[in-house]
Amino acid sequence: MSRPEVTLATPWQFPAPTILRLPNGLSVWHFHMPGQHIATFELVFPVPLSDEPRDLEGLASVALHAVDEGTVEHPDGRISELLELNGTTLHGTARYPYTTFGGQSPSRRLNDVLPLFTEVLRSPAYAERDVAHHVEAQEAGFDSTLASPGAANRLALRRALFGPDHRDGRPAGGTPATLAAIGATDVRAWHHAHFGPERATLLIAGAVNSDEIVEHFAPWTTSTTRHAAAECVPEQRRRVLVIDQPGAVQATVTIGQRTVTRDDPRWAALRLAGHAVVGAFASRLNLELRERLGYTYGINGGFAPGMSEGQFTVGGSVRNEVAGDAVERLLEGMALATDLTEAEVDDARRFLIGVAPLANETSADIVAQASSLAAAGLTPDYLPHHFEALGQVSAGEATEAFRKLVGPERASIAVTGDASTLMPELERRGLSPEVVDLSRW
Repeated sequence: MSRPEVTLATPWQFPAPTILRLPNGLSVWHFHMPGQHIATFELVFPVPLSDEPRDLEGLASVALHAVDEGTVEHPDGRISELLELNGTTLHGTARYPYTTFGGQSPSRRLNDVLPLFTEVLRSPAYAERDVAHHVEAQEAGFDSTLASPGAANRLALRRALFGPDHRDGRPAGGTPATLAAIGATDVRAWHHAHFGPERATLLIAGAVNSDEIVEHFAPWTTSTTRHAAAECVPEQRRRVLVIDQPGAVQATVTIGQRTVTRDDPRWAALRLAGHAVVGAFASRLNLELRERLGYTYGINGGFAPGMSEGQFTVGGSVRNEVAGDAVERLLEGMALATDLTEAEVDDARRFLIGVAPLANETSADIVAQASSLAAAGLTPDYLPHHFEALGQVSAGEATEAFRKLVGPERASIAVTGDASTLMPELERRGLSPEVVDLSRW
């Protein structure tokens, strides 16, 4: 009996939203999804963390996390109770280049939820005790980051990539020293200056019509200030940072490099190459370090887009005593001594195109994808062009793009583990490691 032939699924298209521009400056991407029981909504604010005063870093995160504790109209947690009664949860993240804030609710309740959501945006109370609570939570979060090998390693890599003098190289949520200086007055001023409709984008997906959206958001007229000029991004130089965790039997390794992002014509080729080299379970580097050598349960990575630039990363957790050899082999893999084959690139293409419908099934998936596009200044029609480009990349183009933009000599390295074992192994390989104390900024 012959095996059935497996072919690619019917070509999939990211849903096209209705795009509205309200008089208050708010852009709206409305994804009408009849029958979708859960609606998702999210605002993208073009607010970079470099807007924070240096001595109050973490302010953006505190303001975001405390915003729904109470409003002028419904103080002392009452607004949260009303949202919960409507089956609604709110969420948000203060990222380095932008901030998101939104939530989810039953689609049938959305018309009751959106007035509460806009109330949170217009008139948060920011009571002293609520702000103090979230400052304390952020301080505890910083300690948790340092205690987690993976989180500490990611923080160290950013420090290596950008340097501690650049905002992108310091903790997004601030440090205990900067957080301790934040008070309710600072938080209110930050919200007033940055949470407004002008230059913001609302992404909303669910069984809701556009008239309801306009009705609730058109009256929102908070005026915001212009953002500070973007920091000059420092030139990347090779750094090898070790975060000491005495007695650790495992080391967490991440190698990273700043690269181009979505607007580069080679982006499709880079995504395919990254998946073939390190993104898939059967990628070259995972097969080498997991399957052949048994150093790790898994190596992963690839290219991630950003606003003005992207990043290539590769890493995983390995036994402490083989970390030096693992780093050396990862760097060798980044050199891509052997051309990618058509089979490798085709496997990557089939995965990236084939997984797209599964990664965009729900209203939350749609909004998350749209949010990243809006933050980058792209429109929804970017995705069809990108998938078309993925289908046209040859193995030679993927190989050339990877070699041109990724190189072991340009990569920074962060390793978390027992420094007494790691330092001599890394030094023996000529990598000039330095131990860093992430509690000191």
